[in-house]
Amino acid sequence: MAIPTIPDIRELMEAGMHFGHASGHWHPKMKPYIFATRDKLSIIDLEQTRTKLTEVLTILEERIRDGKSIILVGTKDQVKDRVKEMGLKLGMPYVNVRWLGGTMTNFGEIQKSIARMKRMEEALENGDAAKMIKKERVMMENELRRLHYKLGGLRDMTKKPDALFIIDPGHEHNAVKEARHEGIEIFGIVDTNTNPDDVDHLIPANDDGPKSLKMLLDFVEQTIESGQKLISLKRDAVAAPPKEEEVVIEIPLEEVIVGETDEEKAKLTEAKKKQASPSVKSIEEKARHTTKDIEE
Repeated sequence: MAIPTIPDIRELMEAGMHFGHASGHWHPKMKPYIFATRDKLSIIDLEQTRTKLTEVLTILEERIRDGKSIILVGTKDQVKDRVKEMGLKLGMPYVNVRWLGGTMTNFGEIQKSIARMKRMEEALENGDAAKMIKKERVMMENELRRLHYKLGGLRDMTKKPDALFIIDPGHEHNAVKEARHEGIEIFGIVDTNTNPDDVDHLIPANDDGPKSLKMLLDFVEQTIESGQKLISLKRDAVAAPPKEEEVVIEIPLEEVIVGETDEEKAKLTEAKKKQASPSVKSIEEKARHTTKDIEE
């Protein structure tokens, strides 16, 4: 397993990954990642984009392989549908509508809301809601829709995540702030208008263009899948019973009796006994010769 192959600069350029924001809205700390300014537009250095992609995706795969939990965060119109699609496909928690205040800093309350959402789902599924008056049932259904909208992507999250993967940390500043407060690792796709110090592992790239985002998120999805496969292989290796060592019993050649039937085996055994012990006749003959030698 490995991270996807990063395309050459020409392909990244064709995807529009080099287009930054207007030069009047660039963040000074992004200067090392800016190649030039063209028509009052900051141009991202794609050599550094390629380098950082390889570096960040390698680290991301390691985190997934090590079983770390990561939330995908992207609420902009350009990415929210893609973030939900990735979360469902990869079985990962995600936030694609709005980052709720306290998601990290008041995680206990978020868990309570998720538990309430699941109880209402169960009540509507097992028929308990049918016993309610119509007004109460409608109110429950409306509240459940709101909870699905806000927390649906976090329904299976049982503990604080180990990391966030954020598309445009500048836009998701509340998520960044809470993650920083809680000491949670941050991966991010960072454009020229964002402070790169806000993230631990940044990919400098256009975070608004559809082609750029599609290519970047395809890389991220493939990397996470690769890490998940490594987890499966590791789990299978641990679960597999150890192979039993073959025990080889060596039988001396002289003890092997060859024969196709019981009768043949019996004859061979008898012949072997005769070879192993001398006959009476041969013993008498030997004794006679020995006596003659003594008399002489």
